[in-house]
Amino acid sequence: MFTILVVDDEPNVRIPVCRMLSQLTGVDNVLEAGDGEEALKLLDQHEVQLIITDIRMPRMDGLELAGRVKDRFPNSQLYILTGHAEFDYALKAMEHQVAGYLLKPLSKQKLLDVFDAAYAKYRERYHVHQVDTIRSSALLEKRIHDLLHDLPLPKFDENLIPPFEQISLVSFSTRDLQSLGEPSVRYFIRNSAYEAFGKLGVPVVCLEERLITIVLFTARFDRALWEELVNETVLWIQEKLRIPIKTGYGGHSSDIGDIGMMYVRCVVNLGFTELSRRGASERLAPIVRSLIAYIHKEYAGSAQLADFAQTHQVNANYLSNLFHQETGMTYSQYLTHHRLMQAKRLLRESNLKIYEVCEQAGYRDPAYFSRIFKMAEGMSPNDYRLCASLSQH
Repeated sequence: MFTILVVDDEPNVRIPVCRMLSQLTGVDNVLEAGDGEEALKLLDQHEVQLIITDIRMPRMDGLELAGRVKDRFPNSQLYILTGHAEFDYALKAMEHQVAGYLLKPLSKQKLLDVFDAAYAKYRERYHVHQVDTIRSSALLEKRIHDLLHDLPLPKFDENLIPPFEQISLVSFSTRDLQSLGEPSVRYFIRNSAYEAFGKLGVPVVCLEERLITIVLFTARFDRALWEELVNETVLWIQEKLRIPIKTGYGGHSSDIGDIGMMYVRCVVNLGFTELSRRGASERLAPIVRSLIAYIHKEYAGSAQLADFAQTHQVNANYLSNLFHQETGMTYSQYLTHHRLMQAKRLLRESNLKIYEVCEQAGYRDPAYFSRIFKMAEGMSPNDYRLCASLSQH
């Protein structure tokens, strides 16, 4: 939308100029003000692309207005409107980097020339902004996708992360954990999710063949609106795909480093780990079944993917990608999940101290173990043990 503001204390000058500008093709809105102070109030309320202002006006003149515009509204192009006798005065306006000056009386052709020049700069700036926005959005999606799958965020890309007080995460998949449809359908769902969750904060939508994950950055979290949007999303995805959809909640956190663990909660809640446990399932490649058995046996030790790959003479990158493709989790995420499952079993069934549970579950740092346990379960290991004990009585 292209908006013009005309500032002049003389109505017999201001009104005809506004009338001429409003007739130009491409002009969406023409505002008018009688002095600089009135103009600033309008600039606070409207996004203005072109300002045409007189110099000599009461309360705040055009030069002071030009200085304010330069500091507060740098994307607005400002032209000084002056008489021949004020020519030297008008030159001082160049110190405020005004776009140019116009001599009274104004012709329609001169106004058209000014508008054409301003509109061309506006379109160029808009195009550059759109390209930058698209590139930044795509890179942000890539970085969030990497965080979901345990890849670190590069230091030089940290500025991509939107300001936030809380991060919320939810994933959607079909009941049978199969494909969410053709790429065109998934992209329709992606765009709709951006529109819906944009009401609550800054969403990032990550698409995979069997999963759509929404990571929401919020300054002030509204739980009721969040739950309403999640439920509405399930309904319109089901309507679009005409198949049942289920939801996996990843929880909430104020630490971006928790995104990977939140994603694990999502895929666990959706049932991807149950699929991984079907050792005899023909859906899993034999090498993946062997790798899962290796995790179940060696989880308390190092359980390194590279060691398994070397023993079985398989390329580690290929094996990692295959595991992720078939289970919906990265190798490290599945290993973490299994270790936490064993830790929960030990907390329920033994009187081991927390640091002993930590060691037997494959962790060497009790503080780190407690943090990821709380992130995954929503409570500390001690609280989990207490709840488990109470539920047995």
